[in-house]
Amino acid sequence: MSLTLKRIISLLLCIIILLPTLVACGQQTENPSDTDNKQSGDSGDANNTEVSETETTDPVQDALDRLTADVDWGGKDFGMLYVNDIGGYVEEVEATADSGDSSSSGVINDAVFERNTLFEEYCKLNFVLIPVSSGMVSTSLKSEVQTGTGDFHLITQTMTGSADSAISGYLHNFMDLDIDYETPWWDAGTLDFALCGQVFFMDGPFNIVDDDVTFVMMFNKELQKQHQVPNPYETVMNGDWTLDNFNSIISNLSVENGDGKWDEKDTYGFSTPHSIGTTFFYGAGLQYVINDRTMDQPELALDSSKMEKALDVLAKARSIVKEGNSTYVAEGTEYGKAKEIFLDGRSLFYVEVASYLRALNKNMETEYGVIPIPKYNKEQEKYHTWRAGNGSTLSIPTTVASMDVEMFAKVLETYCVLSQKLVRPAYYDIMLTTRNVQDVESSEMLDLIFENRIYDMGAYFEVLGFNTLFNKSVIGEDTFSSSYAAAVKTYEKKMFVLLQKIEKD
Repeated sequence: MSLTLKRIISLLLCIIILLPTLVACGQQTENPSDTDNKQSGDSGDANNTEVSETETTDPVQDALDRLTADVDWGGKDFGMLYVNDIGGYVEEVEATADSGDSSSSGVINDAVFERNTLFEEYCKLNFVLIPVSSGMVSTSLKSEVQTGTGDFHLITQTMTGSADSAISGYLHNFMDLDIDYETPWWDAGTLDFALCGQVFFMDGPFNIVDDDVTFVMMFNKELQKQHQVPNPYETVMNGDWTLDNFNSIISNLSVENGDGKWDEKDTYGFSTPHSIGTTFFYGAGLQYVINDRTMDQPELALDSSKMEKALDVLAKARSIVKEGNSTYVAEGTEYGKAKEIFLDGRSLFYVEVASYLRALNKNMETEYGVIPIPKYNKEQEKYHTWRAGNGSTLSIPTTVASMDVEMFAKVLETYCVLSQKLVRPAYYDIMLTTRNVQDVESSEMLDLIFENRIYDMGAYFEVLGFNTLFNKSVIGEDTFSSSYAAAVKTYEKKMFVLLQKIEKD
């Protein structure tokens, strides 16, 4: 089945799921899930004892049926601690009834509200939302663990914050729960953060911000045609979208406005925030630390051959960023200037996280398209990307160990499956890949991008000292070889201490 057909079918299914009511006309119709789960003996044909080849089951509904058969929190409070000062975090968990808003935010609000309502109903609980600033999550979590009050049972915070909480011994091991994490409603990529066989945070359809902070590339269709740039979608699908190809396109496109200085008022081939070095690093399929739950302990990824590749990627990235004024890099807190350049139609390409597509769709007059981050070379099989450290992830305080852990696991999985049924389609299928893009090709590109994200401990466990090394050498002075060598010297000691703390807890 083609990606285009998949997108059309997915969108139709999402629209059906999000309709508030079904109007019966003439005669009563069956609920699709009832039909899907009907036993052959109920079909009306006594001789039909085999499932038709065209009949399919809905694994999400099947999981809900299984869970809701005996999940019961006894009417007690079930709390979630969440960040309220980073865009998107409130949207993941808070919602109001009957928003009456047909915008993307309204669609997500209505899905989250229905999820929360059914969560309370199915699990027989009172869902309590506890907002705190990102800087206070650790304090609140530490207090909960020390006092054992049971005020909250789930935490949604940044990936880097969750990594710190795991090291501090505040988080419960997901692998101690009787849950199958290989199902579609869990992001198995976060299982690669296992330490000593333990997993302390997970992603899934309950997260919006983890997708929102995934890096993508956009291009201005008008400038693409004006400069006679080959169709970017075809270039991607042909496997030719590489760093060298990208650099050759943006070279000699920049125009200084006549005031004698290069700044945000000029025209560029490419505009980007200052994290572009890290984006090119992961786009090339590189990473600092290799890890998964089957390994005894994490290992360094940059052996001699990978280091040679990393240095070549570094050279290509520095050429893109520093030569011929082809690129405008927005430093630090001024990252919004890169967006304004693209919105104004003064850069052909632009890199940012996926959440920026909302602003482009709303404010950009020129048509735009979405494509992956360029590969290292044509031989690289997949297009890769990464998600910023402020992306959301779900974790559990250690205090749940004193509760009915078996019932807690059922409640947790119900929350996740309901999110898959309601929130994921509203966010990804209806909003991100339909309303916030302008063509089917961009939707297909986003599918391609999200299928191949790299999960690297080096990006989120800041204590290891790798997360900014490559980026600093792309946008500043090239010290990567020496700074990486220094980080490697202390890696074994830092990892040993980290693992010792995990095993002790």
